[in-house]
Amino acid sequence: MPVPEPAASVRYVDHALLFRTSDGNFSARVQHRLQFRYATPFDEDPRTFGDLDRNTSSFMVRRARLRLRGHAFRPWLEWTFQYDWAQPVLRDFSLTLARFSWFKVLIGRRKVFWNDERVASSGQQQFVNRSIVNDLFTVDRQQGVQVFGRVLPGSVADLTYYAGVFSGRGVGPRNNDDHHMMYAGRLQWNALGGEMPFSQSDVEGHDAPVLNVAFGAATNISDCTAFETDARSCRGLRTPRSDLTSFPNPETAGAAKPGQFQMRQAFAEFRLMWRGLYAKHEFHWKRVLDRTMAEGAAGRVTRLRGSLVQVGYFPHHLVPLVPKSLELAVRYAFVDPVITVPHTLQTESSAVINWFFDGHANKASFEVSRLTVADPAAKATRAETRIRLQWDISF
Repeated sequence: MPVPEPAASVRYVDHALLFRTSDGNFSARVQHRLQFRYATPFDEDPRTFGDLDRNTSSFMVRRARLRLRGHAFRPWLEWTFQYDWAQPVLRDFSLTLARFSWFKVLIGRRKVFWNDERVASSGQQQFVNRSIVNDLFTVDRQQGVQVFGRVLPGSVADLTYYAGVFSGRGVGPRNNDDHHMMYAGRLQWNALGGEMPFSQSDVEGHDAPVLNVAFGAATNISDCTAFETDARSCRGLRTPRSDLTSFPNPETAGAAKPGQFQMRQAFAEFRLMWRGLYAKHEFHWKRVLDRTMAEGAAGRVTRLRGSLVQVGYFPHHLVPLVPKSLELAVRYAFVDPVITVPHTLQTESSAVINWFFDGHANKASFEVSRLTVADPAAKATRAETRIRLQWDISF
């Protein structure tokens, strides 16, 4: 007799449609996310005086994403798909073998498990967007293989590890530019309270402190010096080289040669959640070496560093009369895109008011930032104030 096919059910749970077979071997979770933003006088982080002069106040659909995830054949064979209609670009497409908590394998296109600011979804940030540190130091999304897991849970040596190998050109190009690969790793000590998810703001209000400390390192040889999740993912840094010339744009024919740049970078990270408090610190280092230039040549080596500190709090935990949905947060960040050259420091000082209608799934944010940019040629510094209002909803 033919074996009857398993029945399936459909439910709306956790802000998504969940399809599941009765035998538990197949599932699909379908979710949409929309992010509406108003920004004045500009939205993108400035890197030059010209960027500060922009007057492009805009309403925008900043993100419009379809996300599907679930499992197939067995509960431990997980899959993820994410598409952004606003860009448009295929952001995620991967399979994860999650049979063991201490050893999982992810294959495909996903974010590299790197620093919290980048790995945490844009829908689970404490601020309207990531800091000025992000686009200079992120390794972003890549295509490759990652292994990760948690070992010795609950002990003093409770650790989560991540390691990966990738083509190293982001998610735009299908092929590598040469035979070199990107290698990246993250080691996280779950010092108190176990493993913290890549999500900001203590929405749940943890009664006991949760503290994680992490370190990471990556190396890559390619024609890229920066990355962004876009059809043109492999990019040149928007900040100058050590000789104050510009990094070439890999999208411009002949501008950058295959394997021209060697990038080595590292970061240290601290995160804390406790009774409505969320605090984080990240410090980043990066070295870009132009392999086509002679030893000692001007512009051959460019060293960058950057850091951010942010603290947010739900004041209801201190003053019960304050609504539970209100969070206040501040952030300071800096980047020094050319450590060896004076007058290159860029800074950000931001404050945000968040109102959580339904956690991160439905929230409104009002953010004010003071952004400074230095010009090494003019030996001068200028600043501008940016205001952004945003509504982010998932369903």
